[in-house]
Amino acid sequence: MTPGRLLSRLGLCLLLLAALQACRTTQPATTPSPAPGAPEAVEPSPGKPAMPPDAPLAAESRWLGELFAGTPVQVSGERDGSVRLVVPMKYAFDAPAAAAPKPPLQAVLDKLSQSLKRQPAARLQAAPPSGKASAERMAAIRTHLAGRGVPSWRVAAAASAEDDQVLLRLVAPAGGLRKLDDATLPPAPRVVPPPAAAASSASR
Repeated sequence: MTPGRLLSRLGLCLLLLAALQACRTTQPATTPSPAPGAPEAVEPSPGKPAMPPDAPLAAESRWLGELFAGTPVQVSGERDGSVRLVVPMKYAFDAPAAAAPKPPLQAVLDKLSQSLKRQPAARLQAAPPSGKASAERMAAIRTHLAGRGVPSWRVAAAASAEDDQVLLRLVAPAGGLRKLDDATLPPAPRVVPPPAAAASSASR
């Protein structure tokens, strides 16, 4: 082989190697899929950082998030370690002044009572919509939870800045919580019905 052909082939090889290297460096990064059965990360509230994955209530946040996935109930873990749940007004109380919780809100409170029983040091903050019936609605929330074994002193009233939703926060006091693994919590159902259907099935 003549020196000219040898140099030509060598140049071609160098061009191919450069092209392959360019393909590798420009290939978009792919997000690894979670392992089968692994809980998905709970999305944080808009504009707020996510809950640390090792927070004591992280497993409760994932459990609640899986239970109410696909429903109007919003669940998010917050940076301070608390779990935030937002229930739209039309699923919580009959407007404008009814005090009794509707079945969807009752279903949410029932699940929160289970979390409170697993975490004896945790507290629940509840913020019903402001208005004339605010105090009566807060009392009804406490009464419902008391019927599920949660004493009223573990449920604190919080001011609400919204009139179209009920805000519930599972609060983690420093140093007083048990850190649970996902395997210790009840499995979430494969198909989660809407809140109204979930409440009717839970009351049977």
